[in-house]
Amino acid sequence: MCTIRSIAELSTLVESRFRDDRSTTVIYRGHGAASFRLRPKVGRALPPENTNSKVVNESLMLELFRRQSVDRVEVANINDWELLAIAQHHGLPTRLLDWTRSPLVALYFGVCKECESRHKDGRPRREDAEILAWRCCKEDLSNPLPASGPLRIAKTIRYIPRMVTSRLRAQSGVFTVHSKPAEDFVPDGSLVRIRIPFKERKDLKRSLFQHGVHEAVLFPDLDGLARHIEWCQTRSH
Repeated sequence: MCTIRSIAELSTLVESRFRDDRSTTVIYRGHGAASFRLRPKVGRALPPENTNSKVVNESLMLELFRRQSVDRVEVANINDWELLAIAQHHGLPTRLLDWTRSPLVALYFGVCKECESRHKDGRPRREDAEILAWRCCKEDLSNPLPASGPLRIAKTIRYIPRMVTSRLRAQSGVFTVHSKPAEDFVPDGSLVRIRIPFKERKDLKRSLFQHGVHEAVLFPDLDGLARHIEWCQTRSH
């Protein structure tokens, strides 16, 4: 594990340790709580009280999303993998974990909120943020995705989707799709944890803005624009 306190320090780390080579590439993930466990959102969610099931009905949620998003999806003729990627980017609990090819995007998601975790009594935790830098084998995009579909895969895979939503393109997004979403994910290959001290979060978010990385860029829609204007014009993190 290492610690960074500036974009310059992150850049030096990327240039010295995380360059791609012939057979491997490095992807990144940022989260605002160093205690975060690599478990997809659907594996952390609880089912509603009016059911006897102990797990969330993931297939039902995806089907409801399919039926009710028809007039809101940017690209026509998408498959289940792409629909799941879109749903993930709009907050639906899925078996996907977000990763990115951009260390600056990962840094942004690490520092964008003042606090991302809470104590048991509900108080915000002043916790360090974290970037994960994962060196993994390059994907052969000519290989077909599992025919079983994303909800019935036999093992966890990496998924590089078509750019079916502007958010994917803006965030240089890629995913891992998890065969057992209720279990913590342990990546194969080399994984480096980069710690970001809590007290540096606000300054790093402002520094990213000066480098052109902010909410309106990473979320190129009206929601992202509104949140960015709010951040610029109000006293907030």
